[in-house]
Amino acid sequence: MNCIHLRIRTKDYKKYIYCNHQKNKKEIKFKDCKTCKYKEFKEVKEIKKKSNKLKKLESKRFSILTDNVQVCYVCNKAKKDDLHEIFEGSNRQNCMKWGLVIPICRKCHELWKIDIQLKKRIREEAKEKFYKLYSKEKFLEVFGKYYI
Repeated sequence: MNCIHLRIRTKDYKKYIYCNHQKNKKEIKFKDCKTCKYKEFKEVKEIKKKSNKLKKLESKRFSILTDNVQVCYVCNKAKKDDLHEIFEGSNRQNCMKWGLVIPICRKCHELWKIDIQLKKRIREEAKEKFYKLYSKEKFLEVFGKYYI
């Protein structure tokens, strides 16, 4: 752990350590920082845990697009690693509630992040399936827009 006053700077493309304490503003060596009497550490905060409601929602995820949630939906070859929500962001929990989730392997998950055409195709399939099971009005009510 480093002191909150410790800064690393560069001068003429060479790095040096700088103490930012008000009484000691100067270039120092790392061993000087270890013995400094003004040394302070940042307060460590506990990582926020998932709420019980979200845990329960994630454990009960299902898919309206496929019955087999053990095989990747994109490549149909690999064993699924994740259950991925089709619409991200604020609609993630709505996807979990309404079954707009696909099983996806790690390789296809990385592809999902960069391939816009893949996202559009699967979102279109999901939207059409949602329309058949529920309605267009329900989709607009839940997700707020058509997405495509």
